[in-house]
Amino acid sequence: MRSVKFLCVVFIISCTPAWAQDSDSRDWKIAAYLWTVGIDGSMTIGDIEQDVDVSFGDILSDFELGGSVFAELGKGKHAVHIDYTYLRLRPDPTPLPAPPFPADSELATKMTINIFEPAYNYRWNGPDGPALVLGARLMDIKMRMNIADLPAVTVGPDWWDYFVGIKTHNTISTNWDFDFYGTIGTGGSDLPWTLQAMFGRRFSNDNRLGLGLRIWGLDYSSNNGIMGDYTALDATFYGLMLGYEWN
Repeated sequence: MRSVKFLCVVFIISCTPAWAQDSDSRDWKIAAYLWTVGIDGSMTIGDIEQDVDVSFGDILSDFELGGSVFAELGKGKHAVHIDYTYLRLRPDPTPLPAPPFPADSELATKMTINIFEPAYNYRWNGPDGPALVLGARLMDIKMRMNIADLPAVTVGPDWWDYFVGIKTHNTISTNWDFDFYGTIGTGGSDLPWTLQAMFGRRFSNDNRLGLGLRIWGLDYSSNNGIMGDYTALDATFYGLMLGYEWN
């Protein structure tokens, strides 16, 4: 957690000289979103491989949701943002081989994922224009695993990824606009990528109601992962987003 605080301080300090030299006023936004998130992928721990699939039907029946809180502070061409996302998912159980496990045994997993993203935005045309984004993303995944009749075990990896991205803002009409945000990176996982597209209905107070789609892809592996075994997670997270933005 100290590294998270340190990185945030570095981002803010690095932008301070640029803000001080810019005569433009500061701008800000805070947004909260619900994410009806599903997964398509697989997870490997040692010799055990589990499909981590959560379909749209599972989302409705099990109420599998995620949430995000986003905050951005800027001045002129420079801004910093922080994005925190929480996910709770329950993939379908996976049958286990017999032997070594008893007949009809299953691996049941409940995943809790915390994602923290600080980033710097260079908005070369000002606050309402496109932006080049440089940032980092902390992935913290905890899995509560029930293997056959054994006691439940809670374990999981965490790692940092570093990325470059692009943001665009497009005005459709007086009350409607469209935002796009995409990133690609490296670090603890192999070429993690994200895509987000959001339509916004702007009100007279400049706040917005947003509806869009978010897709995240990651490919993580470690030879000394969970319980010292080879661990891999290759998954795509996807779903609709609904939120509200204050300006």
